[in-house]
Amino acid sequence: MLSSYFNEDYYARYYKDGATRVAEPRYYDSLARFISGYSDLLGFSVRSIVDLGCGIGTLMKPLLRQFSKATYTGVDISEYACDKYGWELGSVSDYSPARSFDLVICHDVVQYLDNKDAKAAIKNFSDISSGMLYFSVLTEEDYLENCDKSRTDSIVSLHAANWYRAKLSRYFRNLGGGAYVSREVDVALYALEHLD
Repeated sequence: MLSSYFNEDYYARYYKDGATRVAEPRYYDSLARFISGYSDLLGFSVRSIVDLGCGIGTLMKPLLRQFSKATYTGVDISEYACDKYGWELGSVSDYSPARSFDLVICHDVVQYLDNKDAKAAIKNFSDISSGMLYFSVLTEEDYLENCDKSRTDSIVSLHAANWYRAKLSRYFRNLGGGAYVSREVDVALYALEHLD
């Protein structure tokens, strides 16, 4: 079961230990600045953020520094992380809050899901998003060509980038850089500002 896989040892290895963690803390600051800059460029007012699969909350402080008036909701399937950090227990594929969020974050989570749950997660993003989505995932191409395998969990279900693009394009417009805007949002995008 995934919940027990994401335990204290998992987070220590991939997020806390400087010798084995996936990314340095400054990466999360840069990512939050990117998301903030893009949302500002598009004229989105971000007052609510949900971070699906937030783990130990590496993006919480960086995002709240950028969106100082926003609320942050962390959601994770790990009982360990929820108990330790106070997140809501839930899955990216069926989390069903009473409201939508201006910004939905799902950073490197969906590669742990099988096909059915991965498709459900992408549909779920659209159900709870009232504006932007930031989505990143380890793809087949990334695993073969880009990632440092000594710092990357190999217990994943990989899909090609085009598999994800096809699923996401039904609900979102791809802005590049992992940023997406809901097709339900009325925003003018010039031809070269989106990829579909």
